[in-house]
Amino acid sequence: MHFLKVIAQDRSGKGSADTVGFQFFEDEQLQREATDTDRQRLKSFGKTYLKCAWYNAGEGEERHLRIFSENPSADGSPETVRLHFHEGPTIAYKAAARDLDNDGVFELILSSDVDNDGRANRTDRSRVKALAKAFLKLDGR
Repeated sequence: MHFLKVIAQDRSGKGSADTVGFQFFEDEQLQREATDTDRQRLKSFGKTYLKCAWYNAGEGEERHLRIFSENPSADGSPETVRLHFHEGPTIAYKAAARDLDNDGVFELILSSDVDNDGRANRTDRSRVKALAKAFLKLDGR
């Protein structure tokens, strides 16, 4: 399984993330860091991710997102994009965007309070949907 690992950091100590890093993995093996070309394609993804307020103080990497797609029908078109928000090796919470009829549109968004504002609401679902769409564009689907 391949996934994108996203790590946000507050290196300035101002209480909000100021750096976002991207790493591409295959079966838990780091394949590569994001290139300048990748970073251009990940710009809107990064902006949306920063709104989730899931970041590390300093240069830590404990808090991170792992995002990946699943295609159980094996037709080449992902039915689900999963977001796992990690605190070290533990998944702190999850979210998912599902295309129930495989038409390229997410009909079901499952999420909790992904932006950490104390409320699980429409804003959280829209952020999950935006992250899932941006990931699929990056993933070439």
